[in-house]
Amino acid sequence: MNPNTGHILIADTDPQLTSMLRAHLANSGFSVNVCESGNDCHQYILERKPDVAILDADLPDMGGIEIVRRVHGTEQQAPLPLFMLTGHGEHNDVILGLGAGAQDYVRKPCDLTEITARVHAMYRLRVAQRAMESKNSTLANEVTHKSSRLEMLYRFGRELNDARDAETIYDLVVRTVQGATGCKRISIMRHDAQADRLVCVRAVGIDPKIAEQLSVDPASGIAGQVFKTGNTVVARAMSSDKNGNKRYDSDSFLSTPLVSTYLNSNEQRLGVLNVTDKPDGSPFTPDEIEVLSSIAVSAAIALHNAEQRVSLKHSIRALLLTVGRLSEYRDEETGLHVERVRDYARVLARQLATNPKYADVVTPEFIEDLHQAAPLHDLGKVAIPDEILNKPGKLTDEEFQIMKTHTTIGRHTLSLALEETGSVPLLQMCLDIAYCHHERWDGRGYPRGLSGTDIPVAARIIGLVDAYDAITSQRCYKAAVPHGKTVDIIRNESGKHFDPDIVTAFLEVADEFDRIRAAKTDGSHEIPQFAQIVAR
Repeated sequence: MNPNTGHILIADTDPQLTSMLRAHLANSGFSVNVCESGNDCHQYILERKPDVAILDADLPDMGGIEIVRRVHGTEQQAPLPLFMLTGHGEHNDVILGLGAGAQDYVRKPCDLTEITARVHAMYRLRVAQRAMESKNSTLANEVTHKSSRLEMLYRFGRELNDARDAETIYDLVVRTVQGATGCKRISIMRHDAQADRLVCVRAVGIDPKIAEQLSVDPASGIAGQVFKTGNTVVARAMSSDKNGNKRYDSDSFLSTPLVSTYLNSNEQRLGVLNVTDKPDGSPFTPDEIEVLSSIAVSAAIALHNAEQRVSLKHSIRALLLTVGRLSEYRDEETGLHVERVRDYARVLARQLATNPKYADVVTPEFIEDLHQAAPLHDLGKVAIPDEILNKPGKLTDEEFQIMKTHTTIGRHTLSLALEETGSVPLLQMCLDIAYCHHERWDGRGYPRGLSGTDIPVAARIIGLVDAYDAITSQRCYKAAVPHGKTVDIIRNESGKHFDPDIVTAFLEVADEFDRIRAAKTDGSHEIPQFAQIVAR
């Protein structure tokens, strides 16, 4: 059947009328089929969906009005044009037919020229309906596709917000590009400013040995052109080498079509994203190119932010260490105290993290923050008078009360910083440590007499490592204690001065403490009383 020819179904009980009507419609350019019973007519309409159906109201098995009711009850798209013929003259029959869903109703005997004209009009309506259905379907598919694309980009953006390092961002880019295009070969090239080269930092579908060695001059080739100009390159063909093998100018591009787009954070051009080897070999659509550009821009911003965070962390670490040293510079004998304390703290926290009770608290982020916060544990000592801070021998009760204020001074100083910044976990940990590292597990510490788990975990850890360093270090008011005897002292203070779980973790890594102490040692050996050692 010619798809451009109107398809007409005739189902009438009058053979002569059927024959004449069929000939008349065929001469008018229609393809015409005939059914003799109502059941056959109904089945034909459901299966073949003619453009127009001419139905006799009095068909055997199933009348035309019933057929109309059933067809319009199952039709999911625009109503099928149904033309009713009847030999009855009652006005009620016409009303019933039109009410059932027929588009037209003609009484017999009828004028064939009039019927043909009406069929032409109904056919034009059907063509218009189908065109509208097609447009609606296309629009629906486009809306679905764009909604899916927007959802994918939204999900990608949300995951980028959670990504804390470049490697995670590279993984997200590759996975999202594969989901958006199905491409088998993807490479991410970053600009090495020192060497002034584009180097491959992530590749999929490329021999790893080739990817490792891939280095492109940013002034040449497709990747270099994209990086230099900031313009996306869309290639639909490849050149051939001297042996007739089709390829691009680099081993990172092994098939066509290709999209190469730049990674630009608006502040810095970071590199190039190359995508190629579509499964069906078809060219990239404008939508796909737009998606790839969006992915590249979002990834570049995330990479820039991640690198800024790393740089900021290094700056914060240096700042905290410098501030932490301020109190130590006033005491010539403390030397590498803050460096040892933060190293001890990291070792102990890592071991404590293996205890299931602390797995949800002592996370990698917690350990990193603890390492940075540890140097500020004695921040408040900057306000303690020199004659007390550096006094040889035991402090008087009055002097000790003044010395204890270094915890509240440290808390007050860091509280002012938190008021300026808002809630910052690292600063809050610094405050907890400065304020609570002299609290004791049994509640006999200061400044508030907290006990047990009321003492923040970070402060409990620093309390032990600070005590270990105080015991093993020589000071103007005491001699150093050997590592082995210090371990015994701390073991005996389990459940009294220190959290038993933290003491257990310490005993498991005590040898590592000794190695750190030996590498950054200050002093000589003599055993003082434990209470005098840790009192300050």
